Amino acid sequence: MNSIDGPAQRIREQILIPKCEGRAFHVARGEVLRVVAVEGPQAADVIAFNAEDLRESLSTWLTRHMSGSFRAATDIYTKLPAARVMFRVLRAPSGVFWLSPGRCNVLTYSKKASLAAPHPNCQDILAGVIEPFGLTAYDVPEVLNLFMDPVLHADGTYEFRASPVRPGDSVDLLAEMNCLVAISACPSEAPYNVGGPKALEAEILTPVG
Repeated sequence: MNSIDGPAQRIREQILIPKCEGRAFHVARGEVLRVVAVEGPQAADVIAFNAEDLRESLSTWLTRHMSGSFRAATDIYTKLPAARVMFRVLRAPSGVFWLSPGRCNVLTYSKKASLAAPHPNCQDILAGVIEPFGLTAYDVPEVLNLFMDPVLHADGTYEFRASPVRPGDSVDLLAEMNCLVAISACPSEAPYNVGGPKALEAEILTPVG
């Protein structure tokens, strides 16, 4: 587990994210965003914007570029041309980052002809929760995928294993700017959501004193 000591914190807000749903909220500079797999293995699709300038958003691609890894990072960056540190990773169990900027969408499920109705997907979930903030589906930025455990093969392909997280495991991200954050509890039946979609929880911790 990666762990960096930070200032003493208290929980300011707890936000339940029901399975197959999303929530959006603000995290202030100096606060910690804790994303919790409250019910065990469950992918969290996280997006974030600079609350002072919504044009600046989280970039998983630049984070991967700067860390040199698809599976680990100490700093989470915003997209070019700003290219600033948005979050510092204070704590993360092994095998919880998938630094690919994608998310499930209507195309992901359209190949399944047996579906009688459109399948819930993270693109639409995230678009819906940021709409009250004046944003649209076109504004959904690169996604930071948490609690996913990919295997990268020598031929360039990859596959997902069962997520290794246990109920209560979490990732702590220290905000380096005022952020608008949105999280989707991914509705996929993929191996990382062992047993099917589940709820997540977001906790916002604020400095004591």
